[in-house]
Amino acid sequence: MTWTEFLSPVLRIVGAGLIVQSFAHIHLHKRLKWSEEAARMSPFNAAVFHVHTFFICVVLVMMGLPLLVDPALILERSRPGAWAAWFLCIFWGCRLVCQFVTYKREWWEGKKFESAMDTVFTGVWAALTIIFGLCGAIQAGWIL
Repeated sequence: MTWTEFLSPVLRIVGAGLIVQSFAHIHLHKRLKWSEEAARMSPFNAAVFHVHTFFICVVLVMMGLPLLVDPALILERSRPGAWAAWFLCIFWGCRLVCQFVTYKREWWEGKKFESAMDTVFTGVWAALTIIFGLCGAIQAGWIL
């Protein structure tokens, strides 16, 4: 089995996962009480917060949909495929770094759900970085 044959179904799963993650923001919105938090912000900051959250969801769908529908777009060697693979690798790598730099472990000490989510999503961000790094390596011709 080649890397491309292995990664094609993996990328479909990743694509579906990114779309699900987008829609999971509805539950996250409620769980983290964003409406209540936003009510304490100035109207401008609340609006910026809501618009940015909406566009995060849009970007997740826009990242996920091509992977779900046609993973060959990022697996067949091409200049656009290389740009996409390395962009996604860097994007999720930066998100992984933010997990360690931005979020403090003490925020969820003694909180089982929050600790579990921190562990799960640290793994997700690492996996996405590795998967898209592999796609970038395919694009660069480093692995076949």
